[in-house]
Amino acid sequence: MEHPFTLAWRYVVGVLAVEDVPMAAAQLLVAGWDSPALCDLAGRSRREDADQVRGLFMETMDELRVSVPDEEAAERCLLHHVAARIAEGSLTAAAAACQIWHQTSARTELERGFADAIGVEYYFEYVTAKRPETLRAWEEAARSAAERLADAPRSEDPFPAGALPTDQ
Repeated sequence: MEHPFTLAWRYVVGVLAVEDVPMAAAQLLVAGWDSPALCDLAGRSRREDADQVRGLFMETMDELRVSVPDEEAAERCLLHHVAARIAEGSLTAAAAACQIWHQTSARTELERGFADAIGVEYYFEYVTAKRPETLRAWEEAARSAAERLADAPRSEDPFPAGALPTDQ
């Protein structure tokens, strides 16, 4: 996680728990980002008061001039992030199904196609059916949808430049 926007959207969707924010802030410092609030946040412990961490988090984003996305935009970031990881081969469709929920805010046709292909209900239906050919077909459909989303023009995704894993 080398971009503060990544920290922001992960925090908003709950992928990054409040107790893990100080360590993520420390990683931003190591990556070269700097601000007084970021230094303060990075020095906090996992047991820090959640309200204080939230306040410092917002102050940090403000100092770094990073817009904290709303829940819809953060969920779209999660879709793009997961799709990119599947496309690059660092995440399986089964693991992705555990990270994507059906109500995820998908705005574009490609986002909806990926969310529908990866949908948790499909994964569990196929796994419980114990039909390997069906599972393979689901995995291929999910991978194909992920690749289409990952290859989409950058103007349609919600990430600022440098915030998507494939940009680094």
